[in-house]
Amino acid sequence: MILQSLLLTLLLTAATPVEILVVNFPAKGKVVLPLGAKGKADVERLGTVTRVGLQLEDLQAPYTALAGMNSFVAWAVSPEGSFENLGELEVAGSKASLEATTRFDRFAILITAEPHYMVDRPSVVIMLKNEAARAVRSLPLTVQVGEFEYRDLPQAVRNTPSLVMEARAAMAIAKSAQADRLAESEFRQARVSLDTMEELVRRASALDLIAPSAHETVRRAQRAFTLARQSVR
Repeated sequence: MILQSLLLTLLLTAATPVEILVVNFPAKGKVVLPLGAKGKADVERLGTVTRVGLQLEDLQAPYTALAGMNSFVAWAVSPEGSFENLGELEVAGSKASLEATTRFDRFAILITAEPHYMVDRPSVVIMLKNEAARAVRSLPLTVQVGEFEYRDLPQAVRNTPSLVMEARAAMAIAKSAQADRLAESEFRQARVSLDTMEELVRRASALDLIAPSAHETVRRAQRAFTLARQSVR
């Protein structure tokens, strides 16, 4: 019990409060939300889901915001403070975009730098958040970000695809949570996928050959991390 309590303390850190604007989107029509000086979110209700299209400019690499970060993730945040991972932004040079849907009809948007694209809580590294839109009601809400502390993340390696670094980061996070002991089966399968990926990297294989094992590593490592967290609560 003492070991589990210590582990939970290591996994959880003092979360940081951040104020956001939750927008009440109309049932019909498109709303454009500003995201900083050179970004926007096109939002439109479509029946039971809401479509979100993000367009951003002048983004630097995630690791320049904080070492160990490899991707930009967009979040929808409900009025109750629930976070929904909308997906990883597709980056081309200094521009980024994403097309996604959410089940929320009222929400705020956050863009954060993350170690990998399947995280289930936003880090403290907030890049952008939505501003108010004209003629649409919005309410301020304070939420907590940076709930989990990521330790000993692999550092960016020159000419290494970000997806490879995301897979390595996902495994490091699972390992730091002692998922090799607390979620042994899932962690072991993640290790197999990682070993396959690393062999392909050593062979200088094309990214489309590396990607399946990298994605599988991220998925299984995140699952192992989640199971490890649950086992100590």
